[in-house]
Amino acid sequence: MNSQVSLIILAGGASRRMGRPKHLLETPGGTLLEHIVRRLSPMFFETLLVGRGVDGVPKGIRSVEDMRLVRSPLIGIYSGLRAASTETNFVIACDMPFVRPDLIRVLLEESGHADVVVPLVGGFYEPLCAVYRRSCIPAIDRALDDGRLKVTSFYCDVAVQEMPERAVRKIDPDLQSFTNLNTPKQLALLAQL
Repeated sequence: MNSQVSLIILAGGASRRMGRPKHLLETPGGTLLEHIVRRLSPMFFETLLVGRGVDGVPKGIRSVEDMRLVRSPLIGIYSGLRAASTETNFVIACDMPFVRPDLIRVLLEESGHADVVVPLVGGFYEPLCAVYRRSCIPAIDRALDDGRLKVTSFYCDVAVQEMPERAVRKIDPDLQSFTNLNTPKQLALLAQL
């Protein structure tokens, strides 16, 4: 367990394409959320589940309500950072059950003095599988006040350290960590858990 890092799980999406809350999808070992908690929580000081009116919160997990009414993963990150008791935090979306713990460890090891440590895959950031420090809060606050809801919209105002794809592939050759479940057709992937 890392006594200096919190796990922030985002579960506040509308799940329009899936048609039901993704964190409650059934896997061979319980809900998707329970699977993520079981795999990842032991690595962290605390685990926070962030969303609006989220049901099915496992015992020992702190539930955090979104602090603003607009739906955006950035609101979830902001709310989680505000509630976390640690400076350093790892953020993951609740629909990413294949994230590799070794990838998380490397991202945390690489964090140094950066405000954000984020994988760069296919030329794009993977901001819902990244390390965020509480030092991001003022920049996120400004972005939200300006109506900028894209997760990366505040990156230009903080110190960002990228983890290049070649480094990610050394840990996760097939980039399975970034597989997220968005549609009912993808539910077959849950059999792999």
